[in-house]
Amino acid sequence: MPPHLVRPSLWLLIGAAIGATMAGCGPRNQYFEPPPPEVTVATPQQQDVTRYLEFTGTVQPVVTIEIRARVRGFLKERHFEEGSLVEKGQLLLVIDEEPFQLQLDQAKARYDEAETAVRKAEQSRARELARAKLSLDEAALLQAESSETRLKKLVSGRNVTQDEFERTESLRKQAAAQVDSSKASLDQAEADFETGILSQKAALAAARTAMRNAEIELAYCRMSAPISGRITELHYDIGNLVGDGQASLLATIVQVDPIHVYMTLSESDFLQYQKRAGAQSDAAAVDMGFAGDHGYPYHGVINYYDPAIDAGTGTIRIRGEFPNPQGTIMPGSFARTRLAVGQHPGALLVPERALGTDQSGRYLLVVGANDVVEYRAVTVAARQEGLCVVEGAIQPQDRVVVEGLLRARPDIKVVPKPVAEKMPEAVAQRETAASEQSGPPAKAPE
Repeated sequence: MPPHLVRPSLWLLIGAAIGATMAGCGPRNQYFEPPPPEVTVATPQQQDVTRYLEFTGTVQPVVTIEIRARVRGFLKERHFEEGSLVEKGQLLLVIDEEPFQLQLDQAKARYDEAETAVRKAEQSRARELARAKLSLDEAALLQAESSETRLKKLVSGRNVTQDEFERTESLRKQAAAQVDSSKASLDQAEADFETGILSQKAALAAARTAMRNAEIELAYCRMSAPISGRITELHYDIGNLVGDGQASLLATIVQVDPIHVYMTLSESDFLQYQKRAGAQSDAAAVDMGFAGDHGYPYHGVINYYDPAIDAGTGTIRIRGEFPNPQGTIMPGSFARTRLAVGQHPGALLVPERALGTDQSGRYLLVVGANDVVEYRAVTVAARQEGLCVVEGAIQPQDRVVVEGLLRARPDIKVVPKPVAEKMPEAVAQRETAASEQSGPPAKAPE
């Protein structure tokens, strides 16, 4: 390199070295700890809480009635809306009544004829005629006997010939035979009189039965609702022949008020229920709700449980009965049910969203002394309208973190702010990111 170019490059290197040295002598960067995070805290609510067992129940109707055609005929009328509520005694369907009305008229005519025959048999005079003829024959016999006795005395005195006496004796014998014949005729007339009356009364009873059967078949043409409930669709169109060789199923009525809910309890749960119910087990209260309901808006009573526990499954089925005047509870639905089995006196309640979960179980974050967050292991004993009954390392005066769980960690300092309203109502309605908290909290570095 030419000498005249070496000097400027040297000065540039010296200047760069001096600048780097001066830069290294300036003030160093320092770490400033961020301010403590803010969290919302509240003390647990303390009150007596009923302890419940919760189950899934199946809704079933109390009564299901099938409307069937009991006579053969053509379906003529329909008097209901398919799927609607019908009242007991409401006319539903009519089968053509004219053929059955004709059968009834014929049966009535035969009944009147049989009734007339009975009266005729009861008014028969054959018995009286036989009695009169017997009386007449008995009088003739007496006269013949008297003549015989008189002639018998005269024939001994030879005032009457033997032939005359014998003729008189023969007449007496004829009169006696006629009396016997009249007696037999009278017996036969009396027997015929009683038999005739019984026979005609039997015919009258048969005619009465036939008439009643015709009345029943005519009544079967008009089908009314035997119970109040919701009716299904009609399985036959108007004008179709029904009851042809079988009792055709026309529709079904399902009673929906009241309505039954069946639940299956384990043996241990049932023993808890029995202990609570005691002697009033048939009137124990049960609550029910559905997926779209808040809480358990329906209230009923337990009115039945199976007489024995199923040895194969270790469970028992119980039944609750609920009023359903509007028919809003639909048979076949699955329901949430609960049974009261005990009390939690002086229980501590916190919002469910204030609870966290880790590998050890459920826990709460509590702001302790010097506003430092503490980890408290708890167990959930019951739930009630968005709140949880907690048991464990928790006291009524503890400040539980209810909002800001993502910012709070055990052993770090926070800025606690009390909730404005009472904890259950305020927290149950708030939606915060803390409801997404599911992992175990990380402890702050020491």
